[in-house]
Amino acid sequence: EDGTLNYLAIPAVEIGLRLFAPQALLHDPDAFIPDQQLGARLAPGFTDRVVTTEFTSTWVINEKGYRGAVADKPRTAPMRIVALGDSFTFGYGVEETQSWPRLLQQSLNAGRGGDERVEVVNLGVGGYGTWQESIWLERNWEELRPDLVILGFYVGNDPEDNARTVESGGAGGAAGKPAPPPRGERARRWLGSRLHLYSLVSTRADDLLVRLGMRRLVYPFELEQLATTETRTTRRAWEATGVSLRRLAAFCRRNGARLVVALIPMKHQVSDAVWARLLRYYPADVGTFDRFRSQRIARTLLAKEGIVTVDLLEGLAESAARTGQDGRAFYWPRDQHFNAAGHMQTARLLAEYLMTRPASLSE
Repeated sequence: EDGTLNYLAIPAVEIGLRLFAPQALLHDPDAFIPDQQLGARLAPGFTDRVVTTEFTSTWVINEKGYRGAVADKPRTAPMRIVALGDSFTFGYGVEETQSWPRLLQQSLNAGRGGDERVEVVNLGVGGYGTWQESIWLERNWEELRPDLVILGFYVGNDPEDNARTVESGGAGGAAGKPAPPPRGERARRWLGSRLHLYSLVSTRADDLLVRLGMRRLVYPFELEQLATTETRTTRRAWEATGVSLRRLAAFCRRNGARLVVALIPMKHQVSDAVWARLLRYYPADVGTFDRFRSQRIARTLLAKEGIVTVDLLEGLAESAARTGQDGRAFYWPRDQHFNAAGHMQTARLLAEYLMTRPASLSE
């Protein structure tokens, strides 16, 4: 009898939550379709609402397969910029109007006349590495023919993504397919998108596990690459990144487009509080990490290829300090992506860089 009551209690609690305290159910729709060369790409015409426990945003993918309005053809703006990158460029977690490519366009056009107007096209795709982004640019080149290409390079996982794609056939012209999520992750997504009780319990349990040190705060590679002793995985990831950057730079040079790479930092690189908290969960390893190692490696690779680099790390940290905030104010509390404030600051920093170097917006 007690067992029966226990079984009845669960659906009763679920019904009660739905009626009186509905939880934020996960809804991260599959917006991708298979692509032999890229592995996957955004589905043209896809529209849906993405909901997590932290944010809600709308995804509208145009008929050309990227976010935002389809670029004018023939172009109406004298200057066209293409923004490449992964979910940080796409604007995961924010509306399209809040993403840094759209805000950059607004900033550059402030006070400009029609004969000086700038158009920014957002080719960012979540989960892509630099190799895939280069292929995506090549595929859209005839349609867009940009004057300037800005690559948003997320130092957290872009090197790992490059290792996956290049080593699985990217060097021969085909990127590997993204691996499907593990079975346990698929089950969690299924439950989290349907059951209010599961959403309530899992969110609080996740926070508790973090506090107890039983759940790591970041993906393994995001910390592994900062270790002072380089691992084989890290070395291969950066080697693949070098191959990917060379391809992108060579393509831009051949087609007369200028290339700028914006290095997007990890949350624990911008936030002293998050960095200190992170180290507490790795007590045996304290002292063996170089917090800004990934930026130095990236800048070395980019300098070798003669690629202009904008490191956003210092600018974001200064922006936070200037307002009396910690750097985590630019990221979602649990998710590693920029929130609206992070996108706004990124657009501001890039606009300041471009506008103080007139050659970047001319020629």
